[in-house]
Amino acid sequence: MYFAAQKLGRQLARDSNYIVQHIDAAAAERRQILMRLNNLKSNQCNSNTLIEMRRALFDAQYVIDIGFFTDDQLVCTTGAGKLARTITDNPPDYIRTDTQTNTPVRVRYEPQLYLLLFTSRAMEVIIVRQGNYNLIIDTRAFNDKVIESTQWQVIYKSTDKMFHLAGKNGTYEQVKNSAFLPYESIIKCSTNNPGYCTAAKLPWSQFFADNQFLLIISLILISLAGVSSGLLVDYSLAARRSTITRVRKGLKKGSFYWTYQPIICLRTGKVVGCEALARFEDKYGVLFPDQFIPIIRKANLTWRFTQVMIDKVIKELSTLEVLPSKFKISINIFPCDVETGNVALLKDIPVLTDSRFIICLEITEDEYLDSTVAHAHFKALVEAGFNLSIDDFGTGYSNLKNLQNLSFHQLKIDRTFVQDITTEGLKASMIPNIMELVRKFNYTCVAEGIETNEQEAILKLAGVHYGQGWKYAKPMALYDFKTYLISQKF
Repeated sequence: MYFAAQKLGRQLARDSNYIVQHIDAAAAERRQILMRLNNLKSNQCNSNTLIEMRRALFDAQYVIDIGFFTDDQLVCTTGAGKLARTITDNPPDYIRTDTQTNTPVRVRYEPQLYLLLFTSRAMEVIIVRQGNYNLIIDTRAFNDKVIESTQWQVIYKSTDKMFHLAGKNGTYEQVKNSAFLPYESIIKCSTNNPGYCTAAKLPWSQFFADNQFLLIISLILISLAGVSSGLLVDYSLAARRSTITRVRKGLKKGSFYWTYQPIICLRTGKVVGCEALARFEDKYGVLFPDQFIPIIRKANLTWRFTQVMIDKVIKELSTLEVLPSKFKISINIFPCDVETGNVALLKDIPVLTDSRFIICLEITEDEYLDSTVAHAHFKALVEAGFNLSIDDFGTGYSNLKNLQNLSFHQLKIDRTFVQDITTEGLKASMIPNIMELVRKFNYTCVAEGIETNEQEAILKLAGVHYGQGWKYAKPMALYDFKTYLISQKF
């Protein structure tokens, strides 16, 4: 029961910390976007204003729409553009003063808001207005499956009032004023944004219902004492280590192999390159990339993995006489290896620098990249003849500063943007803005995840240069890739 209590307490602490982190991140994003937009001092919604609003939305994680006001009248939004008829702003739930700009921030909770772009879909949002702009913040960011507490609430409390923002209304008052068993509830407030708090509750009954195995362990501890518990803990730790062990051994014993997906010129329909994609299989079965990639990062095996990949990929593709010189081979590089400086060692690997191919290093977006640290490494790699590409653009940490300061040649549009095209979703509406950046920085552009002729036609019309996806071919083993190239009369 002691261990069960500790686990319950840790779970509530994790949930509350997770929610407060989202509160702080959303507040920081709100402050950054509204300060930058208001500093533009626009007094009307014109094409330049809309472009700046959409640029701000493109980088946002929590904000799903931005509006522009004139005299309390909403005149345009990023999703709907300039409105045919203005909309009067509703009064806020509360007003607080921004400590940095000393200007009022109006906040309103809306349990059912219908965006102008999605009039049939009700959304639970928080609306924040400051100056001439307002932001629509989606509360779904808090409703993550990571949260295990059965009830939780995010609130803002002023001197004499409390306002609901997300979660189940009334939870905060219940946790604050009611008596619960030990470890069942928690209240945590943000230190960065005073007034914002979360309350979470996970009853013992529900905890044991969700953790029946833990209840069994508790009964065994009571009846059989320490021997049985020791065996169970040892078994649990062995199971947890097994995947890590498979990955470590796999790097030594060749369990990793690579498949190749062609990259197509949308204008000519010809194959111009390929991306090398990692796969894993050992005697215990298959591990998928979303299983082994996080382990490679966590176990600090990223550079070892990259070395194995380079050795195998270049050696395999060099045997294909059908491939000409200047054929582009894209390989993925971990941002953490840029931060540590390992990436600088690539220019000293003869198999890369002496290759007849163009080597394109794709920097994944799912880790933060310090542009100051990366600049010198990237410059040296470009001088050594490498191409640099931003992978899965629009889903992670890329921003205008990185695009401007780092020596990239290529930008890859993430498949989620392409899949959004046929439904005319919000992400698809960002593609013209992405292509504007591509032209501004003189990049080439590759779209991932193309599956239909309709998607291809829209991307060609937008000016995208290259495509990759199941419309052309799935990732293939070396022999199948060679057969594919011959069939394409490459």
